[in-house]
Amino acid sequence: MSVRIQLDDPHAFYTNLDFISGRVILSLTSDETVSGIVVKLEGESRTALMRPMGPQAQQQLYGRQNQRNGLAMENHKILYKVKQVFPGTDAQQMGGSYTLRAGQHEYPFRFKIPFNNGCADPHLQQMGPGSGFAGFGLGGLQQLQYKHVKRTLPPSLTGFPGEAEIRYYVKVTVQRPSLFKENRRSAIGFKFLPIEPPRPPKTANEVYARRPYIFQAGLASYARKSSMFRKKPTQLSATAPKGEIDARLPSPAILTCNEPLPLRLIARRLNDSAEHVFLMSLQVQLLGSTEVRAQDVVRTEATSWVLMSLTGLAIPLGSPADEIRKETVVDPSLWDRIPLPNTVAPSFHTCNLTRKYELEVKVGLGYGVPGEIQPQIVTLPLRFQVEIYSGIHPPAALLDAMASRSTIPVRPTTQTQPQAYDPAYPPQVGVPGAPDFDDAPPSYEDAMADEMSPADGPRREYSGVTDVNAPSMDEKGGAAPRYSNPGSSSGAGGASGGFSTIV
Repeated sequence: MSVRIQLDDPHAFYTNLDFISGRVILSLTSDETVSGIVVKLEGESRTALMRPMGPQAQQQLYGRQNQRNGLAMENHKILYKVKQVFPGTDAQQMGGSYTLRAGQHEYPFRFKIPFNNGCADPHLQQMGPGSGFAGFGLGGLQQLQYKHVKRTLPPSLTGFPGEAEIRYYVKVTVQRPSLFKENRRSAIGFKFLPIEPPRPPKTANEVYARRPYIFQAGLASYARKSSMFRKKPTQLSATAPKGEIDARLPSPAILTCNEPLPLRLIARRLNDSAEHVFLMSLQVQLLGSTEVRAQDVVRTEATSWVLMSLTGLAIPLGSPADEIRKETVVDPSLWDRIPLPNTVAPSFHTCNLTRKYELEVKVGLGYGVPGEIQPQIVTLPLRFQVEIYSGIHPPAALLDAMASRSTIPVRPTTQTQPQAYDPAYPPQVGVPGAPDFDDAPPSYEDAMADEMSPADGPRREYSGVTDVNAPSMDEKGGAAPRYSNPGSSSGAGGASGGFSTIV
């Protein structure tokens, strides 16, 4: 006997409201007795971390008793739907057995992917027939002890072997009534990317990160060679330029998967100086922070993506003749055609995993006159807290239904003017009443989705899953979990910068 799943028109990835359908293909070399064939649509969010141990416990780490006690694990069934494809619901003999003739048998199935995760629902934690230990559903009882949140289904996520993953499957079980013949199972994985939450109305408001700069006058000047002769350096003024740089994003700061950054860079001079200011380098980096939780243990993993890195530039920012505080906008063609990588997952929050993002822009400035730029370089790091949306827009009918039932929650915008900052201490400025980016986006109600058609619109490429058909984390094997201290964080992505709002 062999059993496999074949999907109809398999997608690169699926999203909420999509139908996932296919056939169970059962091949028999001889007559077989079965009691039922069950197909399941499942999603799992699994984490595993090692608890901190004292010196005595570390000496016994490889002992069989202490090795298991030091491991904290959580497994949340965020999606669980079951359909029995054989026998049908009109079968007269329920709970009996049936003899299938040798040959190939096919049984179609069809599921609709809901909006929200289902692990908080105690009815879904019974885990279906034949689960847990001896069919008593002990896995579901254990899951009821965990903390659950009801949010939009999170995206597929791998990249932390043995520590954290979110995977989605279609599974089939061929149940056989004999105690001497085990059930036959098969599974196929698929990628999932959620529909984005309702976007707030567009406004002219912007969030910004700002840093001042000042050059030191009187340092050794620099001149290029001309043929065999050294050019006499131009005499510099006694006052070096000073000013400030703004990096701005639309408010609230939302980026979209596989789309370029809606970034603006603005330079501003704050004194009179005869020298030019030049943009010498520009680096834009996305910093991801993944909080992994397993019972009483928490670990923060940092990931980074370099979106662009330009050096050797000499782009003048304004002119010495400009008025003080005149704004000079950097040409956006440097970055407006560079999309986010397809390995970037949208921001999400589920029971045991949370993904957040920051955007860091590093601006390198120099000064001098054209052809004679001084070796003095000032680098200004500018950092935002941002959210990333999938770019899969919800159907208009869904938004209309939500609007008719209740007001769609959106983040508040602030009309507060930015506070003054101390030039001697130049981290970004935060304003009271600014939007709280720790708040998770609103979840859709599954009750609204019963009659909704799938989302219509462009589907971005998503490759955040390294191998959707690879074996999932197993308590008995796989990569060793990492040691962790509760509340600890690792990597360079833990610090967060402030932000302000321009109205």
